[in-house]
Amino acid sequence: MNPRTKYFQLRLTQEEYDFLKEKSKDYSSVSHYIRSAIKEYSDINAKQKLQLLNDLGLFYRKFQDELSWAGGNLNQSVKRANELSVAGLLSATYISEVLKPSIDSTRKTLESIKRELLNVTKKAIK
Repeated sequence: MNPRTKYFQLRLTQEEYDFLKEKSKDYSSVSHYIRSAIKEYSDINAKQKLQLLNDLGLFYRKFQDELSWAGGNLNQSVKRANELSVAGLLSATYISEVLKPSIDSTRKTLESIKRELLNVTKKAIK
């Protein structure tokens, strides 16, 4: 075991000191907290994982609204098609002018999301 004999002095404001004490309460000491933080945040893999998590968060926020919109439109279109079909009124015009464009739009949105997810996955593999 290598004994710790070196000291490092650091000047802090009262707020910084209180913050450091609060953050280190789950550790055996402030020194242990600082050593752990340095080890974790100096690790390249940890930085990359943190960046990947941030990228994934952005990805999900970006596409949440688009997925809701696409799903709602598709659901309405299919519901209406089902109603018309049951009533014997489903026309080829409705399929070509309403249902098909809605399905195509949903497909394009999903393809875009898949591409973005592939990009994030490629970053994770590197």
